[in-house]
Amino acid sequence: MKLLEERKKIISISNKLLTDGFINDGQGNLSIYDRQSGLVAITPSAVPYDQRDVEDICVVDLDRNIVEGKWKPTSETPLHLIYYKNRLDVNAVIHSHALNSTVFGIIGDEPMPMILTEAATGLGGAVPIAPYVRPGTDELAEVTFKAIGDGFAAIMANHGLITVGPTIELAYAATAAAEATAETLILVRSMGVKAKSLSDNEVKSLRELFLNYKPANNPDA
Repeated sequence: MKLLEERKKIISISNKLLTDGFINDGQGNLSIYDRQSGLVAITPSAVPYDQRDVEDICVVDLDRNIVEGKWKPTSETPLHLIYYKNRLDVNAVIHSHALNSTVFGIIGDEPMPMILTEAATGLGGAVPIAPYVRPGTDELAEVTFKAIGDGFAAIMANHGLITVGPTIELAYAATAAAEATAETLILVRSMGVKAKSLSDNEVKSLRELFLNYKPANNPDA
């Protein structure tokens, strides 16, 4: 079986996203890119998360050809492949319908600021809102890719959240960070006050500390 470990990780992170309420049923999609083989493990279309097993995860190449799998890959495949083709630092993509991030993409039109230290570590910068484009299209992939730039997350207007990272674990961390930020901002705005943002330099420093952190029991720390 091709990309067995990547498929296992997708199942594991999918279950975590499901438990945390960031996805439901068959909505949203995940992928991991193996640069050595040039292949992508990606979630199938219209198969509920709680019914998926390792063999249900599809394997495609960067030209969208199905290499292995019994299902069609997600209709949002272009949304994933555009990062693997154009960013060397991205090897995983998560698209979720996290509720508060989705709400923020409906009521807001400016980037979601960094107001939480934990969010700064997971995201490294403000989260832009990409303009609405119909799901499952190349155009959606393009406008979202443009919105993220060299960042790690974007909210798709009237749709949901996308996060990217060098690993699926870091893409998940970005999802959790964005959702926590959106929820906090909505609460702050309901109080009729403006949230105080962290400075760009502090956000950058917190992100670097997070990425370079080594556990105390690591002999190389």
